Amino acid sequence: MREPEFTDAERAETLEELSDLMVVVQEMGRRLAYETHGDAYTPVQELNDLLHRARGKLAEIRALAEGT
Repeated sequence: MREPEFTDAERAETLEELSDLMVVVQEMGRRLAYETHGDAYTPVQELNDLLHRARGKLAEIRALAEGT
């Protein structure tokens, strides 16, 4: 089975949408950390660290796709 072919424009649009989504998810993570106390605080901080790293990886992918 062949993989679907995507144009550069479609790929760029997908990366842009994913980037926008990551901004929203990170903001929600920050709000959750602000609202969380006690035993749940450490796992929330770990989640936020993962989100930060995921956004960094996405930026790396975008740079490669743009050829920069």
